[in-house]
Amino acid sequence: MTTDKKQVRILLDILKKRGVENFVISPGSRNTPIIIGVARDNHFTSQIVIDERSAAFVALGLSAQIGKPVALVCTSGTAVLNYAPAIAEAYYRNVPLVVITADREPEVIDQNDSQTIRQNNVYANYIKYSCTLPTEIKERADEIKTIQLVDKAISEALTPDFGPVHINVPLREPLAGLSPVESLNIELPKQTPTQKAISSDEQKELIEKLSRYKKVMLLASFAEPNEELDRALAKLVELPQVVLLTETISNINVSGAITTIDRTLTQLTDDNRAEVAPELLITFGGSLVSKMIKTLLRAYKPKEHIHISECSWKIDTFSALTWQIDITASSLFSLVADKVMPNDSAYNKMWHDLAQTAADKKREYVASVGWSDMKAFSLILPSIPSDTYLQLSNGTPIRYAQLFDNYSCLKSTSNRGVSGIDGSTSTAVGAAYGTENMVLLITGDMGFQYDSNALSIADIPSNLKIIVMKNGGGGIFRFLPGTAALPELERYFECVTDVKVKQLAETYSFDFYSATTEEELKTLLPKFYASPNRAIMEVVTPRTQNDIILRNYFKS
Repeated sequence: MTTDKKQVRILLDILKKRGVENFVISPGSRNTPIIIGVARDNHFTSQIVIDERSAAFVALGLSAQIGKPVALVCTSGTAVLNYAPAIAEAYYRNVPLVVITADREPEVIDQNDSQTIRQNNVYANYIKYSCTLPTEIKERADEIKTIQLVDKAISEALTPDFGPVHINVPLREPLAGLSPVESLNIELPKQTPTQKAISSDEQKELIEKLSRYKKVMLLASFAEPNEELDRALAKLVELPQVVLLTETISNINVSGAITTIDRTLTQLTDDNRAEVAPELLITFGGSLVSKMIKTLLRAYKPKEHIHISECSWKIDTFSALTWQIDITASSLFSLVADKVMPNDSAYNKMWHDLAQTAADKKREYVASVGWSDMKAFSLILPSIPSDTYLQLSNGTPIRYAQLFDNYSCLKSTSNRGVSGIDGSTSTAVGAAYGTENMVLLITGDMGFQYDSNALSIADIPSNLKIIVMKNGGGGIFRFLPGTAALPELERYFECVTDVKVKQLAETYSFDFYSATTEEELKTLLPKFYASPNRAIMEVVTPRTQNDIILRNYFKS
């Protein structure tokens, strides 16, 4: 037996046919028919998360980890709005979520009835596609419409660029009615993935530009690991006129890349700033973390800026865009890498000389500083086991990670679509559901407290490990020039607080470790990683020293 709501049975049958297997469900009344349909079908796997805001980030993390769409299910009313932060993140990160919201029947909306809001197209500004299914299946036309709407939604979620879609499902009482399982005989049209291409003339034009310009910068931002892309880029960085700059979450593994953008840019002076700026800039990936490179490229604009993206709108980050190519970076660079000719430039060498100088100074400086966030990250990052999936929260963790050479892990990621601190722990929980490897989250104490509901999720797997940088508040505001000198800093921005990491760990049955010195951290890290249980480590550093040490790092 399954739900007697035919529109729900159609919905789930199409999801099954289109390869959706994973659900994240929040309990409710109006979504009872959907819960029944999912729970009684062995094809589906579901995680139950009470807090809808947390649930949506769990789905985001799971989808990003497994590379497949994940379905979200909630009841009507404000539950729907709690999905919004994660949906916005998924939209700007191109993560395919299928958001299924149960709704009240249309005649009771705006009639002072309980758990009713206007749910039609509620995520209008950050959703790829939205539809509302018929409230009842009364005739064949209703059935056909439901099939068309649902299949269109799944197709949009999986059409590059990927992203979230919304299916709103109005349901009348009774909600727990049952019906025998039966074949619906739904036949869906065959779907062939869209093949993005670039013409031979455009290939020749790009090869000519790469061969002619003496200062070519390839700038890689947020992306998934891609071996084909790595192979192509490895050929291009051998050219004297080409430099490749990558970020921690670019997930590019190329030996000739500059992997520490901000650290290298500390070596710029008024005399060489214009010299290091590119003539031809080629960007690819999601949003950039580094403000320093954005500042440089906006002040010294390239003659040409080519952006590689499957995004449906133009992305002109530096107000210098001359060409946007609608293709994947791996496909494009694989087509041209072998054909670009070297010229007599010294651009690559100049950047690598700067990077080496910065690396030498960094080693000396980090060795000289006392206990701090900087010292802690210098120990944590190289210690990460190579078979780990790393999650970095926003605020200081992602920025500190940018200052250190590439460390060995399977993938580094962060919620950098919208860059909020909300949902980092929930996202890591979702990622842990999607792999048997260790998932390590490095987060700040404010972000950890903000998303502490994630710790209460049932059945969090033992492969999740969390490092909390406990520095007494929002440390990033001590470093940002706009807030650092304000008298309101501590109360209104930093929000100085003693987050009870130990108590939260014990409440939710996590193994707990606490490091308050360099020696303690060195001793505890191997034990922490080796824990057979889910575990949390707090790393306690001095609140009022971290910004001074970081600021002096850049000065030095």
